Amino acid sequence: MGNRLFGFAVAAILLMGVAINSPSISSTQDTKETIAEQVLRSTVEIHACVDGTISVGSGVAYTKDGQLFILTAAHVIGDGKGLYLVSQTDPDNDDVKEIFTADVVAYETESDWAILRPVGDTRCIRGGTTFMPLPPRVGDGVYAAGSPMGEDNTVTEGIVAHRNRAVPWNKDKHFVITNNGTGGLSGGGVYDIHTGKCIGIVVRLNRMANLLYIVPVQTIINDLKESGQLSLFPT
Repeated sequence: MGNRLFGFAVAAILLMGVAINSPSISSTQDTKETIAEQVLRSTVEIHACVDGTISVGSGVAYTKDGQLFILTAAHVIGDGKGLYLVSQTDPDNDDVKEIFTADVVAYETESDWAILRPVGDTRCIRGGTTFMPLPPRVGDGVYAAGSPMGEDNTVTEGIVAHRNRAVPWNKDKHFVITNNGTGGLSGGGVYDIHTGKCIGIVVRLNRMANLLYIVPVQTIINDLKESGQLSLFPT
């Protein structure tokens, strides 16, 4: 009888420990909301005018050695020789928007990524993105942030559906996320839902299957190493 009571007491203590140490549903939700707000603060919209044609995409603002840069998809900026206007809207007030021009400083069409450097005074632009080159796991929660159909400062939620998908446009494999993406989201960042770190950018959409194809951060790093331009990216 004494052993049985002792066993019940130990079990009760263990259960109490689990209850005390486990995060509550509300705290988990608060964290998700904080991460979502965080990723939007480094999200930009890109208007590219190339040969008289205007296209709209998204981008990720980050800093390297105090210099602001924008990571986006190469197909958003066309041949890299156009006029590029980048805007960043205050997540708390859609009426507050910073607009600036940018030059292309790195460009890789096969992997479909590009880096722009803003021109002029960019002190009002937020660029606090951090990157995570580690590949995600299937089932990991992610946010995609950008301007789908011109709806700037929009964040949507999904999961990693495939982590090593072969694609016809690139020798390196991409990962795939579930997300009802639309035009304008290309170049937008994809973020780990728990840390807020950027793990890749959107480069293709499969509207029929509600899937987005993501070029991983590690692929971008590898390309920059090969071209001798790694100094443009935080590693």
